[in-house]
Amino acid sequence: MAHPMTRIIARLHDGLGNQLFIYAAARAIAEARGAELLLDVYSGFARDRKYGATSQLNHFAVKAPAAPMRLSHPPPFGRHVRDLQIALSKRLPLGRRFVIREADFDAVIAGAPLRSTVRLEGYWQSERYFAGIADKIRDELQVISPLSPRSREIADLIAGTEAVCIHVRQMHGAHHAFDQPPPSQIPQLPFSYYEEAVARLVQRVPNPTFFCFSDNFPWIRERWNFPFPVHFVDHNRGERSYEDVALMRRCRHFIIGNSTFSWWGAWLSDNPDKIVIAPDSRGRVRWGSEDNLLPGSWEILKV
Repeated sequence: MAHPMTRIIARLHDGLGNQLFIYAAARAIAEARGAELLLDVYSGFARDRKYGATSQLNHFAVKAPAAPMRLSHPPPFGRHVRDLQIALSKRLPLGRRFVIREADFDAVIAGAPLRSTVRLEGYWQSERYFAGIADKIRDELQVISPLSPRSREIADLIAGTEAVCIHVRQMHGAHHAFDQPPPSQIPQLPFSYYEEAVARLVQRVPNPTFFCFSDNFPWIRERWNFPFPVHFVDHNRGERSYEDVALMRRCRHFIIGNSTFSWWGAWLSDNPDKIVIAPDSRGRVRWGSEDNLLPGSWEILKV
């Protein structure tokens, strides 16, 4: 079914894992609609003084240009315009909305009428939004920027081993002492999750070599007591975190944290026999915006 030409502007925000979810969903919608896709790479980061996140999709083979500034929401009034558009859209029928969200997805894919220009807002943290073009997303999320010499060394090590990617995320405020559990009010994975995940994985993977990625290496180094070779991949920081995605996806198996960043490392891997162990995204350590965040083929551990 042919649809009228639409321009979709996807607003990127937060860390790289969230940026990749937003892009994948936006690409799938644009593909289904025959629409032009532009990326707002500015307004989601202009006021991010807390985390200092920046758009990193320019390092990937994405098929969408950056939106011009006039189509973004720059300060000082951009945030107010955006908030107004979101508030108005909630009161309007889909065909008149300025903004589309996750709840609109099925109708949008089915061909519901839209404005000539619509904005994509939200987190879109589910494979269901782009499962229909999964191979295309994997191709477009190849890192095209040159890797650093150290990353190339790690890539060679990964290629020569039965590589297991393990990602340890530390929530803000959760840097508890070695002999203490994480604070109850913070959804932090206990180290026992990683112990159980490693025990399960090594029963099926002979001679594993672990490649550990983390945002708090002192915490995991202090606790690492597994009798297997390990490389702590600690050289990529901030604006070079896309290199970790390039390295993670080269691994054969995965133990992920409660992090969309490590979700993508596992999902992008093209190893048909990969084992992925993930923490339950529901319950006490809830993470992700949707209940079906974790693909059905992944092994889920309750925490």
